[in-house]
Amino acid sequence: MLVSVSSWFFLIKPDGCGDGKLTCVPATSMGQVVFYLAIYLVAFGYGGHQPSIATFGADQFDESKPKERNSKAAFFCYFYFALNFGSLFSNTLLVYFEDHGRWTLGFLLSLGSAVVALVSFLFGAPGYKYVKPCGNPLPRVAQVFVAAARKWDVIPVKADELYELEGPESAIKGSRKIFHSEEFE
Repeated sequence: MLVSVSSWFFLIKPDGCGDGKLTCVPATSMGQVVFYLAIYLVAFGYGGHQPSIATFGADQFDESKPKERNSKAAFFCYFYFALNFGSLFSNTLLVYFEDHGRWTLGFLLSLGSAVVALVSFLFGAPGYKYVKPCGNPLPRVAQVFVAAARKWDVIPVKADELYELEGPESAIKGSRKIFHSEEFE
């Protein structure tokens, strides 16, 4: 919303400039500050929620139940379809508005799609399963770096060549162990 408001009130003057025909009036320092603050907030917000969406969606399904396993696969199909549809939307419709100097309208359409996504998420919130985090994630992350350092020159062709910790070293409370695929055996 801040990007839309800042472009409307501070940056895009006269209306429709930036289309290659009509030159825009230079932006004020205040307008630039507000716009860049808004852009950085968008990047910060996107970086905060994007990595969590797929994980949160996967937590909604229990792999031990065949029906939920199939539903999880369907979720990821719809999830990636939605990501690609969003890319198509941003690379066609929004670029069309940009080319015609309607930047604010493009920002408002992006705001509208974000509002629809937020309302959709909140509408389903009462039915979501929440997996409470527990344990310290830093040892699991450190294990990845240790494994990479120990096996930096090995291309695994057999499962026993993969670096795995067994027992209490790998059993961090609350963590879920990810097993390697069968293709390495």
